[in-house]
Amino acid sequence: MIRLTIDGRPMAVEPGTTILGAAEWLGIRIPTMCHVKGIEPASSCFVCAVQIEGRSTLSPACAMPAADGMVVHTQTEEVRKARRMAIELLLSDHAGECEAPCAARCPAGLDIPGFLYGIASGDNGRAMEVIAKRLALAGSLGRVCPRLCEQTCRRCELDHGLTIGALHRYVADHDLEQPKPFLPERAAATGKNVAIIGAGPAGLSAAYYLHQQGHACTLFDAHPHPGGMLRYGIPAYRLPKDALDAEIAAVGRLGAEFRMGACWGKDFSLAELRERYQAVFVAIGAQQAQSLRCPGEESALPGVGFLERVETGDTPALGDDVIVVGGGNTAMDCARTAIRLGARVRVFYRRTRQEMPCLMEEVEGAEAEGVHMEYLVAPVRLERTGRGLSLICRRMMLGEPDASGRRSPVPVEGSDFTVGCSTVIAAIGQSVERSLAEREGLNVTRWGIAADAQTMATNLPGVFAGGDAVLGADLAVRAVAAGRMAATSIQQYLSGEAVTGEPVSAGVVMNPVDDSERAAIFRSIEKAPRIALPELPMERRLTTFDEVEGRLPAAAALVEARRCMTCGCRKSACCTIRVLATEYGADVNRFGGERRRFAEDTSHPEIVYEPGKCISCDACVRLAAADGEPFGLTMVGRGFDVRVAAPFGKPLAEALTRTARRCAEVCPTGALSIRTERACQCQ
Repeated sequence: MIRLTIDGRPMAVEPGTTILGAAEWLGIRIPTMCHVKGIEPASSCFVCAVQIEGRSTLSPACAMPAADGMVVHTQTEEVRKARRMAIELLLSDHAGECEAPCAARCPAGLDIPGFLYGIASGDNGRAMEVIAKRLALAGSLGRVCPRLCEQTCRRCELDHGLTIGALHRYVADHDLEQPKPFLPERAAATGKNVAIIGAGPAGLSAAYYLHQQGHACTLFDAHPHPGGMLRYGIPAYRLPKDALDAEIAAVGRLGAEFRMGACWGKDFSLAELRERYQAVFVAIGAQQAQSLRCPGEESALPGVGFLERVETGDTPALGDDVIVVGGGNTAMDCARTAIRLGARVRVFYRRTRQEMPCLMEEVEGAEAEGVHMEYLVAPVRLERTGRGLSLICRRMMLGEPDASGRRSPVPVEGSDFTVGCSTVIAAIGQSVERSLAEREGLNVTRWGIAADAQTMATNLPGVFAGGDAVLGADLAVRAVAAGRMAATSIQQYLSGEAVTGEPVSAGVVMNPVDDSERAAIFRSIEKAPRIALPELPMERRLTTFDEVEGRLPAAAALVEARRCMTCGCRKSACCTIRVLATEYGADVNRFGGERRRFAEDTSHPEIVYEPGKCISCDACVRLAAADGEPFGLTMVGRGFDVRVAAPFGKPLAEALTRTARRCAEVCPTGALSIRTERACQCQ
C-alpha cells in the first residue's frame, strides 16, 4: 500500500492510484474537464492541478500517480490561481453563448428558451415550472413587463422577434384554469418568521420564495388590498385585477399572512418588527408622486394618486379637457384612463417622441384611442381661473445628452404660451418616502433605502430591502426579481450561513457575430410571421376598462413558441466549464484576441456538434476509441486550429454509431450536446 496525505488527511491506496482517484476516495473534490473515468488520462486541461510538497511546479491530479510519503494540497492560493488561469485560457477560444440573448436581457434571468421549449413540446405544465423558478406573479408580469427580451430576440435579425410576453402570460393563464394550478412545494416549517413591509411585487415575490424554504411570512401594507403598484398604479385595461388576485391567492395558499391597513410608522415600527421576527424585508415601493416643480403645482393631480383613486372607486371629476404632463408609462396610463372617463386628453412631454421612456406600444395605443401628443413642451406655471386651469408652457429644444444618455431639453427663449384645461395630471415620476426609513436607522441614498445590490442587506442586521424601495421607481419585473433575491439572502441569514445572495454564473457572449456565423445561425431557420395578438374593439376600449390585449389561443401559442430558435447553449445549466468559471471567479474576457467561429453540425440523428465550443480536451476521442467505434473521432488541424472531427471527412453519423450520446454526456462544454438537451434547463 502507498501512504500519502491530501489536505492534511492521511490515507493508504493501492499502487497505480492517481492523486485524483485517492482524493475521490477521501471525498475531496478536484475539478476536471478532460478526465473520463476508466479512460487513459490526457491531462490536457490542467484544471485538476494540485500542489505536491517538494515539487517546484504544479501537477495534474488526473495523471499523477500517488507516491509513498507524498503530501498533496488541493486548495492553496497558487492552485486556485492556476486553475482560474487554465479556465480563462480555455474560454478565450470558446465560440458560444451561455445564455440566449433574450434570457441575458431579462432582469429576472428567466430561462426563456426553457419555458418556450415547454410550450413548443406541448407541456405547458413544464413551462410553468420553469417560469415559477425565477418569477412569481407570472401572469401579471406577462401583461405589464416592458419585454426587454423581445428587443434582443435573435429572430429580429431575420423577421420579427417572438411575442415572449404574450407567451409568458399564456402559460400563467392556462395554469390558473387547471383544476389544480401550479403551487411549488414547501419545505418543512423552520419555525422562523419573516416580516415583509409592503405587499407589492417585491414583497409578494419574497413571500412566495421564502415559504418554499419553510419560513413563515407576514406582509404588512397600508392599502386595503395587496398588490402595490400592480393594483393601484396600473389600470385594469392593462392588468385585470381578477388576474392579479388569482396570483396573490397562490402566495396565500403557500401560507403567507396579510396584515392590510397596517401603516409603517403609525401601526408598527421597524424596531418592533425586529424584536418579533427573525428577519425583515422592506419593500415599500416608490409611490410618492413627484410634483410639476413649478408655481401652482398644488393644483395638479398626482399621476399615481389619480390612478389609485380610479381603482378604488373614488374617481375625481376631470372635466372635459385634460392635460397629462410626462412621458413614462404612468403618463400613458393616466392619459388612456382619462380617455375612458370621457375627457379630451393631451400629453405634454419636454423631449421628443424618441426620448420617451415608456413603451412605444403604449404611445401608439394612446394615439389610437385619441390622445394627442405634444413634444418639446414643459410647464412653467399653473394657475386657477374662473373657467378651470391655465397652464403656461415653454417650448424646448434638445441640447447635449445627460447622465441617462438622453439629450437634455433646453428652454427656447420667448416661446411661452398658455393653454386652458379642466384638469392637469402630473405624471413625471415617483420617489421613495425615505424619511421614515432614516428615522428607524436605515441608511438611504438619493433613490431610496441603501441595500447591497447582490444580497439586499441593509446596514441593520437582519433587515433587507429591495425593489423600488431601493432603486426608485423602476420595472415591476425587477421588483419581483429583487424579492426572489432577497428571499435567498434571508434564507442564508436565517440558516446561519454567510449571506452572499444568489450565485452569479459566469457567462460567455458571442459578440460580434460576423456574416459567416450569422449565415450558420439562420441556415435552417425559415421565415415565419410573428403571431398578432387579439385586441379589444376600439368602441369598447373607449368606454370600458376591459383588458385591451387579448390572450393567445392555444394553437397560436404553439405556433409562436415553435418560432423560437433555442439560442444559447443547450448545456448552459450543466456545462462544466461554466460551473468552474463561476466557482473560480474566472474573467471570461481576460485573454482577448481571435476566437473560433460559430458553426453547427446537425447531421447526426442524436447529437449536435458545435466545433467553436470545443476546447480540444479529446475526452470524446478517447471515449470513442475505448468503446471500439470503427471510425470514431480524431484531432485535426495545428496549433489554435486543432479541433475534433470525424476522420477521412466522414459524416458524424458514420463516425459515431453507438457512443454519440455518451460522448455528448462527457463533453465538458456544449460542443457535443444531445439534441433534446434543452430539457436539461427545465429540470
